Amino acid sequence: MAIKEIKNVPRFFEPYVSDCFHNALSAQLMYLGLNPNIILADYLSFLYDKETGYMGVNYLYKYNTSVEFSETELNTSFEQAYFPVPEVYKRDGTENKADYSRDQIMVKMYIESDSDCAYNRVKELIDSDIPVVAAVDLFYMQYHRAYQKEHGLHYVVITGYNEEEGWYELFDKYRLSNSDFDGRLPINEVRMARASDNPLNNAMMGEYSRPVQNVWCEVENHKGFKLQNDRIAATLKESCIRMSSKKEVLGYQCGFDAINTLVDDLEAKKAVPLCEKNQYMFKTYYNETFKNIARSRKRFKTFINEIDGILPQNIQSDISDLLEESSRHWDICANLSLKLGITKKLTLLEDIINQLKEVIVNEQKVISDLGNAL
Repeated sequence: MAIKEIKNVPRFFEPYVSDCFHNALSAQLMYLGLNPNIILADYLSFLYDKETGYMGVNYLYKYNTSVEFSETELNTSFEQAYFPVPEVYKRDGTENKADYSRDQIMVKMYIESDSDCAYNRVKELIDSDIPVVAAVDLFYMQYHRAYQKEHGLHYVVITGYNEEEGWYELFDKYRLSNSDFDGRLPINEVRMARASDNPLNNAMMGEYSRPVQNVWCEVENHKGFKLQNDRIAATLKESCIRMSSKKEVLGYQCGFDAINTLVDDLEAKKAVPLCEKNQYMFKTYYNETFKNIARSRKRFKTFINEIDGILPQNIQSDISDLLEESSRHWDICANLSLKLGITKKLTLLEDIINQLKEVIVNEQKVISDLGNAL
């Protein structure tokens, strides 16, 4: 088939999504009749690595040099979804069979060095009325401000193609990175974006690359899928365990102990002038990561509000309010970090610490309420 367009794919965007992949995958899940606010509800958590200063929610936000991760790394966040190890696409259907629970949605990530093979698979999926979540390098995406200026791995949703005229129909609604595109782009440019070596450079890593490798994902086990209350309850219980620091995740401290360790490290930084690396850390990494954590609290709030019948209504309402307030404090941490990175005023560290202490108070109440209800 030389021409195909899929109609009625939801142009999903919510300001609390974790990243561009989350946003694109949510659109695909909605098209398949699933609720991404529950399927992609990640555990309430916080991770911190004292050695590097990296932090995150259920995995560390750090600068990666690959699109490939281990099974353990890919499955720290969700109760309702399972991610097998990314693998090379095999046209004969002999790929490794993933071991997962049938009451989970499976999201399979494929990598492919053969651009023709990757191109043909996208066509096959679209011909089957399946929109495709695919990775690209923004350097080649002419609608974005990074076009021909900056490299960066990003995810879009491809919904159609016309080989005669040479275009893809796609959209990118991740407005958190100033993306708001819905239209047609030349197939040859998108193919370059999908096969890019994606060279990068920053003050923390120096020069490095993260090859895109034509990554795309396919959702399995979605037909007839039903949400299970025990999985929803397990999301709440695991959140209590992680925030109470009763386990490590990927070998890293998590929960309130991790936040307190971060506070101690920030206290120690008060007496040390900011070097270039730490200035970049606050201005860019801490600013972006605190914002992401703030969004995770709003995401968990949305999840709480959509699971009627699991929690008493008064507790559901109280937790929702507490998470909204906690998100506000994380956001203030992000703004203060940006200001600190620009001005180098170490007195701002005390302001960040005070906000983190407010976070602890709010989120301890959340965990207490959940623990009493479960």
